[in-house]
Amino acid sequence: MRLSRQLFQDRLGIPEGWKSMQTYKLLEACGFVEFPYSGIPTFLPIGRRMVRNICDIIKEESEAAGFSEVYLPLLQHRKLLESTGRAESFSEEFMTLSGNLEGLIISPTNEEVYLDLARRGLKSYRQLPILLFQIADKFRDIKKPKGILRSKQFLMCDMVSIDASEESLRESARRFEGVASKVFARTGLNPYRIVKEGGNYVDYLVLCPEGETKIIVDRTNARYAEEKEADAPGSSSVAMYFIFNNPQAHMPGYLSKDGRQSSVFLGTYGFGIQRCLHAIVEMHRDDQGINFPGEVRPFDISIIVIDPGSDPQMELGLKCHERLLKKGLRSLLDDRHGRNLKDKTGLSDFYGTPYKIIIGEKECDSGFLTLKRRGSKESTVLPLDSDWEDISRAS
Repeated sequence: MRLSRQLFQDRLGIPEGWKSMQTYKLLEACGFVEFPYSGIPTFLPIGRRMVRNICDIIKEESEAAGFSEVYLPLLQHRKLLESTGRAESFSEEFMTLSGNLEGLIISPTNEEVYLDLARRGLKSYRQLPILLFQIADKFRDIKKPKGILRSKQFLMCDMVSIDASEESLRESARRFEGVASKVFARTGLNPYRIVKEGGNYVDYLVLCPEGETKIIVDRTNARYAEEKEADAPGSSSVAMYFIFNNPQAHMPGYLSKDGRQSSVFLGTYGFGIQRCLHAIVEMHRDDQGINFPGEVRPFDISIIVIDPGSDPQMELGLKCHERLLKKGLRSLLDDRHGRNLKDKTGLSDFYGTPYKIIIGEKECDSGFLTLKRRGSKESTVLPLDSDWEDISRAS
């Protein structure tokens, strides 16, 4: 990515007073996300990179656990939610359509859509269990949006298991817990697990001052705070699952092994992608910026051109940038005009980029690159044709 070719140049810097800034505001101030309308986010290129990295991790772990990806329509008929009696609970947040599309809503949740899919596609016990997931936007007319933490349009990974028995359903839930554990390890999250409704509902929460769910933490365990515990710390849910046992749902049927018509059990699971990003930033802020976990961070290395007006410096910077991209590395080329070296190195550290290559007049004349590691004042000199292995050894 070339920083000189990005929009919102005024946000490509370290926001003033960022250390005391709430995380959801910081994400907007530093150019990760932008809101053209209240509650409707636009993820700018750097924020989009991190969202994509989180989604890739979830997708990899879900598929490895046997879940198959689908992509459901963003529109659904209101009658689906009415059939389970849940239309009332979502009605104030529906985003509805009119004209020829009257009766359709923009997807607020997908349990009923998965059920409808099973009614039309499930025939035999031999198909079960069925494990599905999708990563897509959902839409709810949230009255008091709060950055990406609580928005009207939000990115979710929602998953279901369609099972023949409660025993199979519990096994599918354990399978999801395995996915969640691996996703959290790879994204650097350590949420608290809270169980309610006799194990039919499990919530994964991270401490978050802006979060609306109050919890009481006792060493490694947590519970929901009671009404009298108003001073309890806030938290945000990054993932959850629950057993969908709505008596009005009229669960889809299938032909069992003994030839009888039986009804399925449904488990629904999910990750809040935006909340995961918020939690990662919240948990990994340090004195220099955001020290993102390796698989989530937007860049592996920054190339800092001291004087972009110098043809030799720009030529060398572009050459290094292209070489690193061909090696599959996430390279950031800071070729902005009007920014000094301190500004550029500071921004690299703020983004959590572990390495930075400095290119100035000295480097062009000497034929060597100057390499620095995040958080270190020490520098290393490398040949111009160095590759990533050389950089790793030098660090």
